[in-house]
Amino acid sequence: MIPKSILLLAAFLASCSSLWNVANRDLLRSGMVEVLSPISVASEDLDCQMIGSTRSGYCLLETTPEMVMTMATSLALDYRVANPDDPHTLPPIVGEGNLGCLSPEVFGEVRGLPAYWVAGRPEQLQISGGGQFEYMLLLFNPGTGHSCIQVSYAYG
Repeated sequence: MIPKSILLLAAFLASCSSLWNVANRDLLRSGMVEVLSPISVASEDLDCQMIGSTRSGYCLLETTPEMVMTMATSLALDYRVANPDDPHTLPPIVGEGNLGCLSPEVFGEVRGLPAYWVAGRPEQLQISGGGQFEYMLLLFNPGTGHSCIQVSYAYG
């Protein structure tokens, strides 16, 4: 039998994660709209969620191959082929586990999909108000026309 204190702690943590998501997903959405301005994405086109109570989040959207290439080019994202078993193809988020865009429940199987990446607080990921994303991962599924974009807010 699970102690009542553990059940209460689990419920508390789950509610904190939900509150964190509700409180921050609109900010995530507006920051993503700003960064994705080269393809004129509107906030209603993005389905965004924070990842647990972390500083990372992801947005889902419908895209065309042309939109993906415009994003990748204008944001100076490096091309790769996604392989969750190879940390070099999806650094460093592969080490974080199957969360966000890498979660099969969120985006399905990512192995073999075109992936685009930039990290190290690049200036193209700056957002108004002094914020900035630490990295951006863009996954594109040409079969469905859907993309998943994962970012993490930089500290300080």
